[in-house]
Amino acid sequence: MQTNTRNNGFFLNDWMMLMALFLSLSLYSASPAPAPAPTPTSLSNNLVESTCNKTCDELYTLCMEILESNPETASASSPLDLAKAALNLAVEDTQVASEKLRVLLKTKITQPELSELFDICVNWYDMAVGQFSMSSKEVDEDPETANYDADLANSHESSDCESALASAGIHLPQIEAMIKRLECFCRIAYIVTDALPQEF
Repeated sequence: MQTNTRNNGFFLNDWMMLMALFLSLSLYSASPAPAPAPTPTSLSNNLVESTCNKTCDELYTLCMEILESNPETASASSPLDLAKAALNLAVEDTQVASEKLRVLLKTKITQPELSELFDICVNWYDMAVGQFSMSSKEVDEDPETANYDADLANSHESSDCESALASAGIHLPQIEAMIKRLECFCRIAYIVTDALPQEF
């Protein structure tokens, strides 16, 4: 009889320990998981969005498409990284676009008297490539000068090229899209260099 009581007590204690273990495991699994730390990508998205918010409403969507579709600009984790990546992208993109523009305009501007219109647009592209390149080289050591050079590209209005083409009766959606893209790059270049601290 004494043995049975001891066994019953043993089973009761065992059962209580199992219940306690079950409850503690339940509480642990129900506790909220810690929030994930911010990733470079989410930080980059903030940098990209804050940059594009500073463009005009007309360029915001195009700015987001340009910066988010490029791995270097999309993954930039600081304003300096974004400035470097954006300026390099501006140089590469504008160089390619310049060659396309030359080919397109040569097929449309065949009269010698309209050659000046060709020069207005092509020179704007060449000037932008030069300013982006200089700004890209200066951004590490002299952000103020980099911003100045980016501003020179930004200050040349696309309206000169657009007006020249309109006066020649040239309306090509492809060319108009290219002009808008360069206009957006000019604005981006100014914004990303303006966001840099002037002294390191």
